[in-house]
Amino acid sequence: MSPDGNDAVYDQEAGVPVADQPARRGRRRTSSTDLPRIRLLSWLGLESILWGVIAGHLVKWAGNTAYFASFQVRYAVGYLKSLYTVWYLKDTWDRLPVHISNLLGQDWFASQAAPAFWVTGRHDIRDVGIALVATIIVELMFTKPKYPVDDRPGLRRYLLTIPMALGAAAIPIAIIAVLAWKLPWLQQHGLDVPARYGALASEVNGWLAKGTWITIAMGVAGGIAAKRPVKRVADDIQWFLAERSAAKIRSSEGLNRLNNRVWGVPSHRVRVHWLLENQPGLPPRNPWIVRGLLAVMVIGLVFSGVGAWLTLAGPAAVH
Repeated sequence: MSPDGNDAVYDQEAGVPVADQPARRGRRRTSSTDLPRIRLLSWLGLESILWGVIAGHLVKWAGNTAYFASFQVRYAVGYLKSLYTVWYLKDTWDRLPVHISNLLGQDWFASQAAPAFWVTGRHDIRDVGIALVATIIVELMFTKPKYPVDDRPGLRRYLLTIPMALGAAAIPIAIIAVLAWKLPWLQQHGLDVPARYGALASEVNGWLAKGTWITIAMGVAGGIAAKRPVKRVADDIQWFLAERSAAKIRSSEGLNRLNNRVWGVPSHRVRVHWLLENQPGLPPRNPWIVRGLLAVMVIGLVFSGVGAWLTLAGPAAVH
């Protein structure tokens, strides 16, 4: 009720009817953005750190699977007694600079063997990407909502976020790469756990070994720089997950009747509790975004499981 007694919906902060307020970039202010921030020095903050370590490993394992499946595995089909290769990029990727030199008719290298800089460089590219994605995911665990729950970025925004994030991340990555190139002693220091420690050696050396920690630093710096262009989509993804959890808890169908507890990282639980308490009316989501997010979640979990085996017990494990 407005001060003059009519039925207009009134905004107490602005002092004017909502209908008369200027559009705030197409988004409505709601109390969902007033959720408290999770402090680092608190029980929820410490729990978030533990979840961050888990998330970092899941991203690393998923990245290892994607790398292995894309560049190390031969895909072939058989017909009668013949076998035809459909996809096999191991040699193409392992000797990429040589192939580029041959394609351009140049003689950049003394032999057809992979140059020394590329032997480590191709793995560094993977490690930078893994650290970049892991940093963005971990950052989200400490971030309170920046956009209201009824904000709905479209498919175009989702598609533009990836090149925008890569562009922002490229700047600090390039700066650290130049420093590592000009100061080679940076790559000569690090923690190397002997191979006899098995899985421990694989995990520690994958983050802190000499040379490797430089790529991790590049990815972390890139993730911090990419936070701004991805924050709206990242916020929407968190709300998407929270809405699904809240819907399952409200549902009385099947096993959902037994599910009355909120599970997940602290930031997720805070959002779900807010949705359950306030029950806001939300506009529908783009069905292609829903399908895409669900597909990424399923593929990511499968890749993480396969990557854990590859890294800890499979071909990539320390033996």
